[in-house]
This record gives sequence, C-alpha cells and structure tokens, in this order.
Amino acid sequence: MKQFFFALFLIGMLGNGLFAQSPFQFGLHGGMILGGPIPSESNPDSSSGKMAIGPSIGAFVEYSLSESWRIHAGFSYAYKGATYQQIYRNDTLMPLEIFPGIVDTVPTYYFADVNGRMALHYLDLPVWAAWRVTKRMWLQGGVYLSGLLGGRDVGDIQIQIGDGQLFPDTSTTFNNIEDIRRMDFGLVLGARYEWEQGPFVEMRAQRSIVNLYERGFFARQGLEEVALYHTQFYVGLGWLF
Repeated sequence: MKQFFFALFLIGMLGNGLFAQSPFQFGLHGGMILGGPIPSESNPDSSSGKMAIGPSIGAFVEYSLSESWRIHAGFSYAYKGATYQQIYRNDTLMPLEIFPGIVDTVPTYYFADVNGRMALHYLDLPVWAAWRVTKRMWLQGGVYLSGLLGGRDVGDIQIQIGDGQLFPDTSTTFNNIEDIRRMDFGLVLGARYEWEQGPFVEMRAQRSIVNLYERGFFARQGLEEVALYHTQFYVGLGWLF
C-alpha cells in the first residue's frame, strides 16, 4: 500500500509539468465510499445488512475534446464491503432412532442463521465522458471495470433442526472469498465542481451489472439463487494539474 501512495505522489509531480501545455489534464483524487453488495430482491423479515464505509484514492487523465466535453480515464483503489444477516428455512431429512437399533430418516426442516462480514479490496478502472453544464460544474457518465485484489467474506452459521428439541443445534464458519467473481463491471454517474486553481469536489454513484458471486454459488448450498450487485456512492476531493 505504501508503494501505491508513493506512485501517486510521483505521478503527480511528473504530471504537473508534462500536461501543463496540452489538451490532457492529470489529476489526483481521494474520498470515501459508502456501499456494498445489494440483493436484487430480499425479505426484510428474514434478512438485514449494513453497507460499509471505506476509502478510495487514485489518479486519472482527462482529455479535452472542447470547452464543454472531456474524456476521463483513471485508476483507483476502492474498499467495498458490508455486514449482513440472513435466516433461511429449508426442508431436510434426518436420521432418527425410531426403536432401539432401528434407524430411519424422517422429514423435517431446519433454520440457518447466517451472520457475515464482507471486506473487499478492488482496483477500479473508470472511463467516462464529462459535460460542462456551468462554468464550474461538470456532469459525468460512463462505465467502470474492477479487479478484485483480495479480501474476505467470512462469518458463522447457527443451525437449528426442527423445533430444536429432537436434534441439537450446530454451528459452523465460512469464508466465501473464492466464490466472489474476480472481475466486476458497471455504470457510473456523477458530478464535479471545480475551483480556478485546481481543487475540486465530486460525487459519484456506481452500480454493477455483474452478479457478485459465481454462478451456482447459492444452488450448491441448497438455496434459491439471489443476485447481488455492488452499489456505491462516492464523495471526495481532488486536484487538477
């Protein structure tokens, strides 16, 4: 991580001279991201969650097509995650000793109480067009590509079979990081306000169009497939050189 910040500083020093007299502008930005994977459908009676707040910092280059249009391309580190809780109910078969020495399977059901925490580190590569709406204000719209650098999706599951009287409760832990897609892709909308000497403030919203988990992740656990999509809101400051 130290090398990442040093690289941003070095690029900033070089870019201040290289882009001074050209249609290209170099910039640095940093801020906070609020958001996380949001399910396409959920039941508020059996699920809940809290989106994470994390840093985002990066560098970019913008090319001026005209006084009113720019093309933006850059890269940034982004922390994305959430805490979540979900209660599942499913049917199952369990072995039961009906008479001494005689074991048979009986139909029953179980509740699985899942509690987890997701902390993911991404390299975001956004590309968008910016349109000047006033002297200082720009609107942004485009796409982003993200690569998963690492992280974790860990938690525990408490399982109650039936009403809890015939079979003992059990518990287990999980780490689903290997089931999370390594690449993400989505849409970006935002706005920026620029001052004369280089500083600016900007806000962006981005929404993935790629399911967070690999296909079949829920089915392998005997659960109904539910798509989750990264959804984040960014607020930050930056500097144009």
